[in-house]
Amino acid sequence: MTLDLKKKYQDRLQRAVAQNDYTNAAKMIKALDALHKLHAGETIEWGNEPWEKELRNELSDNFVPSPGEALSLSASTVETYLECPLKYRFKQIDKIPESASRPQLTFGNIIHKVLERFHGSEGNITEDQILQILDEEWKSGEFTYMQREEKLKEQAVEMLKRYVHNTKQEPPDVLDTELKFSFDLDGIRIVGMIDRIDNSSNGNKVVDYKTSKRSTPAKNSVQLGIYSLYLQQAEDEKLAGIPETATLYFLRDEEQPEHSHAFTEKDLDAIREKITDVARGIRARQFEPCSGYHCDWCDYKNLACPAWES
Repeated sequence: MTLDLKKKYQDRLQRAVAQNDYTNAAKMIKALDALHKLHAGETIEWGNEPWEKELRNELSDNFVPSPGEALSLSASTVETYLECPLKYRFKQIDKIPESASRPQLTFGNIIHKVLERFHGSEGNITEDQILQILDEEWKSGEFTYMQREEKLKEQAVEMLKRYVHNTKQEPPDVLDTELKFSFDLDGIRIVGMIDRIDNSSNGNKVVDYKTSKRSTPAKNSVQLGIYSLYLQQAEDEKLAGIPETATLYFLRDEEQPEHSHAFTEKDLDAIREKITDVARGIRARQFEPCSGYHCDWCDYKNLACPAWES
C-alpha cells in the first residue's frame, strides 16, 4: 500500500514541479517525508493540513513498515550523498526532476561518446576524423539557446583537437572503453562504467574523462577509488588487479589535463569505509541538508531545502 502511495505522491510531485507549482510541490515533499518516517518505523505527529488529512485517509490501518531495502549505489550517488544527503533523497528517492535542460550534461555525454568511438576505431584517427565523429554525435537543438550551442561546439572542437595532439605524443594501448560493471560490497551493490582502461608497463591504467571547468585531485576521487575496488576483485585476468594509476583527464585543462593517483590498499579501505557510511546513513533515513558552494547550481535550493528557507 505504502509503495503505491509513494509512487502516487512522487508522480504528483513531478507534475507540480513541471508546472512550476512549488507550493503544491512542497506539500507533496512533506507527504513523502511522512511516508519515509513510516517506513523507518517512526511515529508521526499528524496536523490538520489538507495534505495530512488526505494521506491519513489513504493509509491502511494494518500498515507495516517495509523491511530494509536492497541498496544499489554508484560513484555519482555516493558523491551526491557525501555532498548533501538531502539532495540524494530528493534526486534518488523522491525522484524530483532536475532542470529539463542540462546543457553541460548533454555536452559531456556527447564528448564521452566521441572519445569512445575514437578509441574503438581501427587505425590512426586524424583530427579531421574525430571532428567528423563530433558532427555525427552532436545533438543540435538540445541546448536551449543557439548562442550557447555554438559556443559549446567551439569548445568541443578545441578540446578534441588538443586531445588528438596529446594522444599522438603517447598513444595508449586501450584494453576497453565504456566498461559497465557491478559488484557487491558488504551487502551493497556497486554499479558504474569506466570510460577507458589502458595497458601500461606495470599493470593497467584507468582513465575517466572530465568536461568540467574545475580540476580536482585524483587522490580525492571516490569515483576512481570505486573503479580501483572493482578491478581489484575483477575476474577478467586482463583487467584484474589494482590499477597502476587512476587518472582524471580534464579536457578543458590546456596545461595539465591528466591528474593521476596510484591507489593503495589503505586508500581503498578508506573508500570502502565511505561507501559503508553512506549506506548506513541512507538506510537510517538520515537526509539532512548540507550547504556549501555546491548549492549555487543545485536545482533543489529554492524548491524545498530548509537550509535556504527565508
